Amino acid sequence: MPERRALAARHAEILAAAFAVLVVVASFVAGTGPTRPAAPPAGATPLTVVALGDSVPSATTCGCIGYVDLLAGRLGALTRRTPVVHNDATGGWTTADVVEDLGSGATRSDLRHADLVVVEIGANDFDLHRIEDPSCYPAPTSGCWDTTLAGLTSGLTRIVRTVRSVDVEPHARVAVIGYWNITVDGAVGRSRGQAFVAGSDALTRTVNASIQSVATATGATYVDAYTPLKGITGTRDPTDDLLGDGDHPNQAGHRLIAQAVLSVLVREGAVAAWQADGEPPALR
Repeated sequence: MPERRALAARHAEILAAAFAVLVVVASFVAGTGPTRPAAPPAGATPLTVVALGDSVPSATTCGCIGYVDLLAGRLGALTRRTPVVHNDATGGWTTADVVEDLGSGATRSDLRHADLVVVEIGANDFDLHRIEDPSCYPAPTSGCWDTTLAGLTSGLTRIVRTVRSVDVEPHARVAVIGYWNITVDGAVGRSRGQAFVAGSDALTRTVNASIQSVATATGATYVDAYTPLKGITGTRDPTDDLLGDGDHPNQAGHRLIAQAVLSVLVREGAVAAWQADGEPPALR
């Protein structure tokens, strides 16, 4: 835990200095090419992004700029506010781990000044030893995953409500992110056979439906990470967007996820409302 906190602090310290570089990289996420960010107006407050979840938002396995930092850089350029990131996500964490971490004074302190809280969690909740068992499908009604899905739903609901219970900025938004796959995909997934591919995809769609239902019930923003990497029909091959383990996104994958989050925030009006000279949006 202390090492993770130190890493998060170092990220926050270097982010402002690396802002121009991040914006150049992140601008390709939005398909705009390199841009030179305008200086924030005098007195503009920082734009604070907090990440909660597992190894995907933490990006520690990537050796690249993760989607949370890419997103923050692009938001800073669009809003003319200096981005600050507190990445409190940790590889291997389950929904229960995030719930527990929300009792941490350090994480609660990060949340108190958040403009955007990004939550991606749930994949590590599942015991996947039955993923190729045909009796476990359709996943929503088979009974194989009932307990875990119920725990994910209740845990994620608690996370969103706990975030809101902290003295956060009145215009803070909570964005919950789905998955392209809760286990390995691309060439690595295909190497395990068609039964595995079909089973992991079916379970992933069910998990995403649960995550989306929590977003709807709590008024949070749901972001679809499945379509950017897998396509609408699920037939797109994400191999080139993943690390060699087939489990975690590489730089290309993180760009796709960052773009997905940014697109939803733009569509919902959050980015315009966060502009340095704009009015804050209502709590979402």
